[in-house]
Amino acid sequence: MQFSFSTLTYKQKGLLAEMIYLAFIGIVSPFAVGLQIFNHLSFTLSLVLLNILGLPVIVLFYRVYLPYTIGKGKYVLASLLFPVYLVLYELSSRLSCIMLIHLPIIPEKYRLNLMSAHPDDFTKGYFNQSLGYTGLVLLAATSLYLVKLLFKNQENLINVETEKLKLELNQLKLQIQPHFFFNTLNNMYALSVQKSPETPKMIKNLSSIMRYVLYESNQDKVSLEKEVDFINSYIQLESFRHTPSDLIEFSTQGNFSHVMIEPLLFMPLIENTFKHVLHQNITDKWIKIVLSVDEQELIFQTSNVLPPSIGIANESGGIGLKNVRKRLNLLYPDQHELTIFEEENSFTVTLVINLI
Repeated sequence: MQFSFSTLTYKQKGLLAEMIYLAFIGIVSPFAVGLQIFNHLSFTLSLVLLNILGLPVIVLFYRVYLPYTIGKGKYVLASLLFPVYLVLYELSSRLSCIMLIHLPIIPEKYRLNLMSAHPDDFTKGYFNQSLGYTGLVLLAATSLYLVKLLFKNQENLINVETEKLKLELNQLKLQIQPHFFFNTLNNMYALSVQKSPETPKMIKNLSSIMRYVLYESNQDKVSLEKEVDFINSYIQLESFRHTPSDLIEFSTQGNFSHVMIEPLLFMPLIENTFKHVLHQNITDKWIKIVLSVDEQELIFQTSNVLPPSIGIANESGGIGLKNVRKRLNLLYPDQHELTIFEEENSFTVTLVINLI
């Protein structure tokens, strides 16, 4: 499985940065220094162990001291507690030295060097560690804290943008649903006035369509297979009103079971063809809808006879293509292509979505 840093949560990113930091100051840095100043590998490893024993007090600095003082804006408290922390840091350093002095696995000469610093005697010196080294370590720990804070703020910003995106998408869906039901109820009214025997079939078909629109469309994604079933039902519903019933040709190609898509994405395109062809007084009406999918891309295309009074300018300004464009820009930025092609007697809209 390929690792992607961008897919990690801010806590995972922070933990990864923390592990790298601790490994560097606890292992890598002292190991590199030890190789330069010691002639024996055992001395270098002893220095590494000494630094590892001092890590807990450094973790205390960026996990407790900084978050509960600087992180909460309590700068006076931070100033008062900083000397206390330095005392804890010094005690930790001396305690680590004392532990190594009493460890039999540590080379005797190295232990004698530690003993010469008198870590158990404060009268021989206030600081067992140099102030310069301590400052560098704490400055690096502060940088780590800021990096973790940056990761958290980035995720909060992404969450806000995601919620904004969902709200905008829901608003676009709400534009579709009333428009869709209005058209369908008009169809039912026309058939009932004509006392058409197809009205009961239409009502039954409408119930399944309404169930999909009201419940399935609330999900972020649905299977393309369900969306195709919905489109078929809607085309059958519309075909009840027109003669011959095969004015609308809907063809599909590919395996839809593995593809997930935003519900009702194609409906504005389909409704536009119905609005400007089936609901107009035009001879030789025809509509062709094609849906094709493979492992890399999805292609949805609508083609229809072009009514004399309808052009691209009018078409692009309505709820149809305008709605689709907005949703595509939000859902598939830089992963889709929507093209409009107008000939003398036909109008074609082609949508290509990159699935990779």
